Amino acid sequence: MLRKSSLLLAFLFVGFFTCLAQSASYKGVFTSSGGSSGLLGLDEGESIYADAENRVYYIDFENLSMNLSDIVVRRQDGEIVLKEDVFELPVNTIFEIDFSPYGAGNYEIELRSFTGVFRRSVSIK
Repeated sequence: MLRKSSLLLAFLFVGFFTCLAQSASYKGVFTSSGGSSGLLGLDEGESIYADAENRVYYIDFENLSMNLSDIVVRRQDGEIVLKEDVFELPVNTIFEIDFSPYGAGNYEIELRSFTGVFRRSVSIK
């Protein structure tokens, strides 16, 4: 009987630590420069829209399956040109990023949640 209890306890510990390890692997930074990131539930084609002619990008919160904490825009050299706390915004928000004041160049849009980051590289002409 003691052997069965020990074996059951060992299986429980292994199962618990396996679950813990899997959930910890999802808490890192997830990156993408195009395409979708299923881990964050982000389908870029349905949630980020570009108006290249007017240098504006739109992020549709309603199509995201994650709650964003903030949005960061960086230049190619790493300089942050925009950082906006968006946690308090309603889930049906369409957030607008106007690149006109920043000029032409390569940028990275970071959509940050509490469990990961989705990155999208954009080129403004």
